[in-house]
Amino acid sequence: MSNDKDNAGKPRLVVLLGDAELTPELRDALAAFPGVVRTADSKHAVWDGIAEQGELILTALNASLLADLAREPRRAADGPRPGTEVRARSPRPFEPNRLYEDARAYVEDTLSAVRTGEEPDFDQGRLFAERMHTDLLRDNSLVNRCLEPHESYDLASHCVNVAVLGGKIALGMVSDIEDAVEVIHAGLLHDIGMAKLPKEMLRKQGTWSEKEREALQQHPIYGAEILERCAPRCEWLKRAVLQEHERARGQGYPYGLRDEELDPIARIIGVADVFEALSHPRTYRSPYTALQALERVVGMQEEYFSPQVVSALVNEISAFPLDSYVQISSGEIGRVVATDPANILRPRIELVWDADWNRIEEPSTLDLGERPDLTVARALLDSELPIT
Repeated sequence: MSNDKDNAGKPRLVVLLGDAELTPELRDALAAFPGVVRTADSKHAVWDGIAEQGELILTALNASLLADLAREPRRAADGPRPGTEVRARSPRPFEPNRLYEDARAYVEDTLSAVRTGEEPDFDQGRLFAERMHTDLLRDNSLVNRCLEPHESYDLASHCVNVAVLGGKIALGMVSDIEDAVEVIHAGLLHDIGMAKLPKEMLRKQGTWSEKEREALQQHPIYGAEILERCAPRCEWLKRAVLQEHERARGQGYPYGLRDEELDPIARIIGVADVFEALSHPRTYRSPYTALQALERVVGMQEEYFSPQVVSALVNEISAFPLDSYVQISSGEIGRVVATDPANILRPRIELVWDADWNRIEEPSTLDLGERPDLTVARALLDSELPIT
């Protein structure tokens, strides 16, 4: 490979190796990009330097994809086409995502401790809840991260997502700091009892048998028992874990409690739990969009959920969360900077990229509520953003 000076001004392709093996086939494929390929051993190497130059990051390392890119070199210069495995660097700071991954690792360690009979570190969960509360006060980066896809069986990600969404709902209900932190803490641990169930059952494709459903409905009791043993002074946490699957008119489990009997934190976690589940895949269905999930939850209020909690979810999350990105019908891409609870489908956006994926030098604000000729064509994940 030639040096950087020889290739000044040329587009680069950054290959994130991770745990992948650099086979002879891959070496041959990389040879199609002489002088414009760099490799990195880890995500941190990319984020700490290489990607700051705005280069493409290839995370799905395989020879056929590299060969495809080599046949069409304009793809590296113009940005990825829909359907490719090339991921764009997020223009926002990486730190909020790192917090998400650290919180997820904590939940994974906690579930593992329960499975092996060790004592979980619940104090660490409190520290993560405080950090996440501070982050949610600053911006919506954690919210946008929790709406990203994950595998149908990823219990740790689900718990972190519920914590984030529950925290946003609590903030929308004007909860004080302690209340909001407790909601986030409860979200991180709300499914701790699931660690007592067989992994094979949780990964099962298709619907569960009646016997399996009965076993599933015991997990809140398992979770409360774990907390009673390991954190006996956290009575509020035990109530939240035990009651978050109860519903307003007694349709929930494990005890069929009604809304007036439920702990306030359990009400919030219950709504966040259902919205998160709808927004991500399960073994028996594909995920709903954020808007579709919101519509489903709104349709459940009063019969299943407290209208006040659902209203806070709609106001705080919206169909298009603050700081998320959308593509409008004209093809331009913008960042959501304001939403109108009375018209959630028409946010105010800051236009960042034009229809040809070129960054706009002087971004302008567009209020879709005042432009009936334009609509949001689709919400974009961070990984779908153009290269800049």
